[in-house]
Amino acid sequence: MKRTQKWIGLLLAAILVVATFAGCGSGGGGEASTSLSNYGADYLEAIKEEGKLVVGCDPTIENVCYLDPQTNEITGFIPDVINGFAEQIGVEVEWEILEWSAMLTAVNSGKVDMIAANMNMTLERASQIVFSDPYFVDHGKACVKADTSYQNLDDLQAAGIKIGVTEGSAYEELIPTLFPSSETVTLSAGTWQDALESGIIDAAFDDGVVFAGPLAVNSNIRMLDGNGPSYLNGCAFAAGNYVTRDVFNLYLKRLKISGDYATIYAQYMGTEWVPDADVVSY
Repeated sequence: MKRTQKWIGLLLAAILVVATFAGCGSGGGGEASTSLSNYGADYLEAIKEEGKLVVGCDPTIENVCYLDPQTNEITGFIPDVINGFAEQIGVEVEWEILEWSAMLTAVNSGKVDMIAANMNMTLERASQIVFSDPYFVDHGKACVKADTSYQNLDDLQAAGIKIGVTEGSAYEELIPTLFPSSETVTLSAGTWQDALESGIIDAAFDDGVVFAGPLAVNSNIRMLDGNGPSYLNGCAFAAGNYVTRDVFNLYLKRLKISGDYATIYAQYMGTEWVPDADVVSY
């Protein structure tokens, strides 16, 4: 009797294992399981078979990633790079606009295949997802109204200064450390110019590249002297999705070697791309 019960138990366990693996698809195209076993070459092959790469983005940064006012299509430096990658692997890009606070969850849950959103490569984020090679080196900068008395970052150390940061950004937790006497004001993505104009904040703090486009067309704002923390920026993939990440990294290297990366960079950034870690490129 005991032997019969033992065999029945083993049979049930085997059925459970088979059912579990049968329920795990190959992933890709926004239907991925978070099981690490799904993140081999089969995940990328599923993306190719479906014919689309689902990419999470934040189209609120002029020139970097934004909605074209004429076509209402997502365009800019990052989209050009990603569209080139999609073309190389033979698929179309499906853009998924996300709030910053939802990006890591979106890629790890399989809602999107990757994140391409000017994301700082922090250690905390790297413990939850895998990053591509960096495509930017940038610095934390502060932007203020042109007629303010503030001249450099040290001026933001005064008590009661309201500093605006994007919700979910790395600066949300960093500002209280950098400027302990200030008040941190959390903003929705892309609203910092309105917040400055209305007086909701005294200064906006973000990556320098966030301010580059607006500064070129808005004479009512200016950048403060000095740099905050330096960051590498890269694309993000689900934890364990190394194959797709490695293929993208190879594409990125080839893009730089061919000279196409420099062409795209100059088009949207207005300056020559210099592969030097001391400037805003890499």
